[in-house]
Amino acid sequence: MPAVERAVYRLAEDDEEIFTAACWVRGCLGLEVKSSTPGWIQVEVYEAAAAGPAFEPDQVPAEFMRAELLRREPVPERDWMAPYREHVKPFRVGRRFLLDPREPQDFENVPEGQIWLRLPARSAFGTGSHESTRLVLEILETMDLCGRRVLDVGTGTGVLAFAARRLGAGFTAAFDNDVLAPLHAAVNARLNDTDCGLFAGTLSALSPQARFDVALVNVVPEQILPEIEGLTARLSPGAEVVFSGILREAGPAFVRRLRQYGLVREASRFAAEWVGYRMRLGTQ
Repeated sequence: MPAVERAVYRLAEDDEEIFTAACWVRGCLGLEVKSSTPGWIQVEVYEAAAAGPAFEPDQVPAEFMRAELLRREPVPERDWMAPYREHVKPFRVGRRFLLDPREPQDFENVPEGQIWLRLPARSAFGTGSHESTRLVLEILETMDLCGRRVLDVGTGTGVLAFAARRLGAGFTAAFDNDVLAPLHAAVNARLNDTDCGLFAGTLSALSPQARFDVALVNVVPEQILPEIEGLTARLSPGAEVVFSGILREAGPAFVRRLRQYGLVREASRFAAEWVGYRMRLGTQ
């Protein structure tokens, strides 16, 4: 990971929007806006040290004449997830899954019949604890996956792809439009001694001839609805699709939209404010 520096600027509150937009355009890694005195704010801009500052003190654009560089300092390298991993314990999902967010280690007391999945908490992709992921895992337990071809859309850590394989799927392809996700998932696949076809990209990267019997879609409706036509085109007649990442209040409208593409709801499952659906693609 490249060395990171933090540049702290003081500027007029009215300049926040245009200043922060310019920082993103110039390639900052992140920023944080903090209150200062009335009418003024502090903006902490995180930059790759090798890239140089977003703004040199004597080269601030005219619209930022009131911006003042207060200091520049290196950001010490830190494993932000280490405190969490020190105290976290494996947790159960559904009847059979045991998810382990700790660093790799022997887990000697896996109960008979349980499926142990190692997902070290090392990134923003999570450990499978979110309700939307739990819903998919619980629905998967009700399905017969033996020998079936499974597509995991928006794989993240790879947890759903691994679960499908451990439940008997014959082949699993998994992808994410975040280029880092398949890299993390590949590491997790080795930890779980599980093979999956992993790639970064979108549905369009799949061969037009590719066909799947099951699709797992733990993605918010706003992201998946524009891709539904491409998804159904890669499903076999009668294929099943598990959708999650859907707020309860948005569920009915989401189901109505999917009917337009021949997807019919077969079962629903709820957790807190989330809903998951098991749906089937019509054979006509």
